Amino acid sequence: MSAPDSSSNPANPTPPVATRTDKGVRGHELDLHVTFAQALPREQALAALLALEGMTVELYAPHDQPQAPIPSARLTGPLRDPEATRTALTGLLAADARVIEVGLHGFLRSVTGQTEWMPWRKNAVLPRNRVDGVTFDEGVKFILE
Repeated sequence: MSAPDSSSNPANPTPPVATRTDKGVRGHELDLHVTFAQALPREQALAALLALEGMTVELYAPHDQPQAPIPSARLTGPLRDPEATRTALTGLLAADARVIEVGLHGFLRSVTGQTEWMPWRKNAVLPRNRVDGVTFDEGVKFILE
């Protein structure tokens, strides 16, 4: 089940990621996968992710049970402020998250708007208390557990 974040930041003229229509481009976007310590009700899962505003949010629930508790979520979008992102990750790991995978993921968006994600160049595993070690290098995924 997908629930795009429709919030926008008036200080930043960039539209929310869910409304972007870039076609025929390639680049890197922040890609986060959050696995919650325990499945959360939909509203609680969205509230836990509020610190990561301006991102497209996909909540994962069983296909045949859209109102079931949410075990994990994926967020994608531009990296606006690395320090604010690290602060949000620290908060999630201190509260609701069991594991977070985060990095700048390479993509290729076709002229029809279909996005193809490139393979990660490198995976790095860090203890959950080492969020400061996340460097946001292009193509590097950090796993905080």
